[in-house]
Amino acid sequence: MQADASTEAVSLIIAKFDKALHDRSAFSCGFAPIDNFLKSSLSDQVRDGMVTAWLATAEGDRAVLGFYTLGAMAVRANLGPKAWQRARVPDIPVIYIRAVAVHESLHGKGIGTALVIDAIKRCAAIAEQIGAAAVVLDVLKDEHFDRRWKFYADLGFLPLLDPDNPHRVYMSMADIHATLAHA
Repeated sequence: MQADASTEAVSLIIAKFDKALHDRSAFSCGFAPIDNFLKSSLSDQVRDGMVTAWLATAEGDRAVLGFYTLGAMAVRANLGPKAWQRARVPDIPVIYIRAVAVHESLHGKGIGTALVIDAIKRCAAIAEQIGAAAVVLDVLKDEHFDRRWKFYADLGFLPLLDPDNPHRVYMSMADIHATLAHA
């Protein structure tokens, strides 16, 4: 995981989703299903307890620059590291990053890294309260897949080797805690 989450000239505020505080109307990450999710489904999923959402804005501006969502999930123990298999349980609790997106005009400016690091830190804190062996996410498959795959690999995510979802990656909570202890 990279330690530097600089966002060049943008001073980010990452805060829990609040309809009144976050203007999602002009957001476009360049991937229509994610844009539609943010604008049309996010409020319902938050209300129904399916996800929590954290949105990035510039100081003094309500326009959403990026966001991520977190939810609970379980993965089959046989998919992860040997320690999961030794647990002798069929499923391993993990925290699922359902979405990470940055406004397309800001791609490559460090906002995605800042969002993922914020999410990972938040997941580590959650794991202190409930059992969670890892953080898991799915790398979206489109024309930018290779760039996204490299982005997550550079942050320390590893392939989960799930035959049903070959684009699923994870970072163990042990690795997260070790990295944060040295940050």
